[in-house]
Amino acid sequence: MKGPGMLVVLLVIVGGTAGLGTVAGLGNAAVLAALTALFCLIAALGGPLRADLRLLAVFAPALIVAVGVPRLLGAVSHAAAIALVTVVVFVAGLLPALGSRYVTVGLGLGMASLFGYGFQITGGASAGQLIGAPALAVAVVFVLRVLIGLADPGKATRGALADTLTAADSVETPEKAARLWLADRPERWTAQVLGASMRYRTARAILTVRLRTLDGAAAETVTAELEKAGEHAEELAAAVRAKKPSSVDEAGGGTGLTGAAGALTEAMWSALGAVRDAEATRDRSRVDVPKTLRRQVLGSELRGALSWRSAQLRHAVRCALGMLLALVLAGFRPGDPLTVAFLMGTFAVMQPEWRDSVEKAKQRIAGAMAGAVVVVLVIWLLPPAALLPIAVVAVLGGFTVMRSEPVVFNGCMVLMSVGVNAGTRHLDPGEVLVEYVLLILLAAVIGLLFGFAAIPGVRKPSIADRYERAVTAARELLATTVSVLRGEDVGRHDLARRFAEAARARQELITAEPGSAEPEPDQRRAVEDADESLRGLSGVAGALVLGREQAAPMAEPVSEIVRALAEGTEPDLDRLTARDPESLGDERRLLLDTLASDALRLHETGAVLAAGSSPP
Repeated sequence: MKGPGMLVVLLVIVGGTAGLGTVAGLGNAAVLAALTALFCLIAALGGPLRADLRLLAVFAPALIVAVGVPRLLGAVSHAAAIALVTVVVFVAGLLPALGSRYVTVGLGLGMASLFGYGFQITGGASAGQLIGAPALAVAVVFVLRVLIGLADPGKATRGALADTLTAADSVETPEKAARLWLADRPERWTAQVLGASMRYRTARAILTVRLRTLDGAAAETVTAELEKAGEHAEELAAAVRAKKPSSVDEAGGGTGLTGAAGALTEAMWSALGAVRDAEATRDRSRVDVPKTLRRQVLGSELRGALSWRSAQLRHAVRCALGMLLALVLAGFRPGDPLTVAFLMGTFAVMQPEWRDSVEKAKQRIAGAMAGAVVVVLVIWLLPPAALLPIAVVAVLGGFTVMRSEPVVFNGCMVLMSVGVNAGTRHLDPGEVLVEYVLLILLAAVIGLLFGFAAIPGVRKPSIADRYERAVTAARELLATTVSVLRGEDVGRHDLARRFAEAARARQELITAEPGSAEPEPDQRRAVEDADESLRGLSGVAGALVLGREQAAPMAEPVSEIVRALAEGTEPDLDRLTARDPESLGDERRLLLDTLASDALRLHETGAVLAAGSSPP
């Protein structure tokens, strides 16, 4: 949701929550409820309706505790309040280890806790009001999320499925589609579309590589087939994205080609035909997915993160220590209305990677300076009464471009902080502005200091070493999965250890230790692609283990993936499909397609990291 639509949502969130808070007797804490709802909204959007509501139900109690309890503790023990906020920040820093969907959850939780701790409520508030404010914020966001998605609950899932047909250069696309499909109501037609889309992408990727070895008429024919298939995929993507089934004309191809190129072209068109058939019929029956698969995946990620070898855990520790220092410093200026800006600025700068921390610091400082210039112009050219309404407009406009234009957003926050505090507290705007800029500079220094701090005794392996370690862990996990599928005796402890090691190695791959050599842009992209592929392989392994009785025929295809990972080669598609895929059923067929797609892309990213060039 962008632009005017987001502005309307923000107005509803802020105005509606503040109004309801006043009616409910929250008093001055109604403002706390209104602004807490904004941070709750960050975590509530990002997937299909059912999945977002489930996540919000788990997130709600944590948010209420993170926002309300530190203020209550602060009345008894200032040190206890700081300790609780530090723990919340640690948890927020650890949450991204569970997957990309939890990045915004961690951001929302951390920001809400810091805002709740530092926000100055005029006249104070009772314990009931402090707990009621975040509770009301969660309730409003819950209702709003239902209203936003009720008309089309599966829109996000269908959109991600459609993207798998068109975004051929990003491995994140099929992995995101698989995650949303699993989180939503897994229907048979969407499973068929997802599996066929992966087969299409795999065949197209291999054919694109083989094209380099062809010349003359064969190269022209293959190029024409790729272009024609791409156009047909665009039509199918539009049909999949639509809420109701649509009729897409059948389009064939592959004529005039023989050998491997002919077989790959036939596979590509066959996959597109399967997408067309699934979209036209839209069989909405449920797919048999192991009920504990989601918990299995999240549990593996969490066990992998809860180790000193985990880069994500070390990042969470650095975040907690940095915020502890910032909270202690803020304690020397009790009642300062700019405490919120200082704390949230420090939290925003600390990122898992040094380059990202530097970028966030630049954005904060540039936004602060630009906003300061605007504030000076407003003070100079307009009457004092104009500052407050401009601040309100700035905060609403800033939230609509928070992700797309972070410098503009940070500049708007300057206007908001100076305008609101000068207007409501009758402070000198010039003095408030100077203090704000100095606090943002201090926040950037603390964020960079702890964002760059290396944990003593931790190695700084190269990107190639981290990649090799992650692939080895994934290969060992899949080899253990093969043993399970063949009925061999594998202990639960050994199996859990393999999942945890694969998760930990993948987290280390994507999050380098501060002080490590900075990867090139193409290497960064390759690492991100490899992370998504490895995550997909672990997810398939989890599904196979949970459904081991029905998945026994998958032992040989998984063995082929293990072989390809061990030898660093492309998976042999003929060996993967030696057993009739149709005999596997839609559930196992989808797992087979995911295996092939992820293994192929992993092979390509490995070549990038070795050669230093972008993947095809």
